Amino acid sequence: MSAQPRLHRHAACPCGSGRRLPACCLPWEEAFQRLVGHFLNFSTLPRIRQHEAAAAAVFWNTESAVRPGKGLGPEGGLRFLEWFLHDYCPWRGGGTLLAAFADAAVGLGPREEHLLLESLLAPVRAYEVTDTFPRVVVTDLLTGGQRAIWPLGLPGPRILSDILICRLFPLGRLTRPGASLLVLPGACREELLAYLRTAYRVVGPARHVSLEDFLDCATHLYHHFFLLRGRSQGGRGEETLPRTPFAPGRRRYQGKDLVRIRTGLDRQPELERQADIPEEVRYAWIDLERAVARATVSIRRDEIQVTADTREDMTGAAHFLETCLRGMVEFVGEESAEAAVSGREETHRPESVAPGTAFFNRVLEHWPDSLSPLLDDLTPREAVKSRAGRQQVAGVLLGLEREFARLRRLGRAWVDLTTLRKQLDLPSGASSAPRQKRP
Repeated sequence: MSAQPRLHRHAACPCGSGRRLPACCLPWEEAFQRLVGHFLNFSTLPRIRQHEAAAAAVFWNTESAVRPGKGLGPEGGLRFLEWFLHDYCPWRGGGTLLAAFADAAVGLGPREEHLLLESLLAPVRAYEVTDTFPRVVVTDLLTGGQRAIWPLGLPGPRILSDILICRLFPLGRLTRPGASLLVLPGACREELLAYLRTAYRVVGPARHVSLEDFLDCATHLYHHFFLLRGRSQGGRGEETLPRTPFAPGRRRYQGKDLVRIRTGLDRQPELERQADIPEEVRYAWIDLERAVARATVSIRRDEIQVTADTREDMTGAAHFLETCLRGMVEFVGEESAEAAVSGREETHRPESVAPGTAFFNRVLEHWPDSLSPLLDDLTPREAVKSRAGRQQVAGVLLGLEREFARLRRLGRAWVDLTTLRKQLDLPSGASSAPRQKRP
């Protein structure tokens, strides 16, 4: 498979807004990478690692003891991490580890919080690639629904009939797969469906449980098929972003000739000058292949600072700066900030309340006044002032109600949106609303 084509940072956003990527959907990709970094930190906490061995035995389909670190090692990677946090339920009551993270998380930005909500709602599904130009279009093998994926979320170009097993959720106005996906050749399509239906019949779930709900409680079956058959037929597991824990930090340098330093930085294609603020010049250090900003370089008086969200990005940005400014800067010191979002201890909750309930209530409490890219960057409260906006908001709420109904059937945390509808003066049910993406 050939490498992903280079994404030009100042190209028009593929969502069709007419704006450049940095002013539209690209910041959502950067927020997603920060959120996955928080997930990686959370997975290393002792209270979470104690569940890893039992989860890895299910994921790898083995009855023998699994040594610590097996699941999160290079072989499992982000594929195991996603299933471990999103789908594995270590407690009675259907609560996931990701839901526990969401309840305890503080300090997330608005985009990270929105993406965390989507991560809790989005199910894993098998999709067939049915179109590749101008965007990759996939069709759900179970329901027939179609979704379009923007290219940054795919590790490489796709071909028709590829089978992608992943979770999809809105990334701004676009749609992105999760941190990992399984790719199977089209020849696996019928065998995969037969495998899933056979597992459904063998387990014999209650008659009211649909195949989709059954798979939502047994998403490891996709991985088991990959281990048993998919890998031998050319299937492979892929990660859609770097595996880097969130570890913010800052390095400081003393500059000797600020005029020469600014001139030298302005010539570097990896640096993009940001809007100047009083007494400070700021640059973003760009990954030229994926167009995302990896670090920030700022000049204030005679001091140069490099800040990044991961140790890997900090090391790379510092090496780049020291190389292009050789002899003009002197290292002063380095500071690391604690990743408070991932390290906070879980707060006490009543046993009758499913994990994730507190997060859902917290997010939906301020949702009416939160900007949404799906509402033309208006808040729902502003959007309902027009007839078209009311239809859009009603469609978004209808999509949320369907997802919460699915979570309720699974015995997981869910929220009744009746109060939210009353706040926005929308009728319950909104049966006439068109289908829209979730917020």
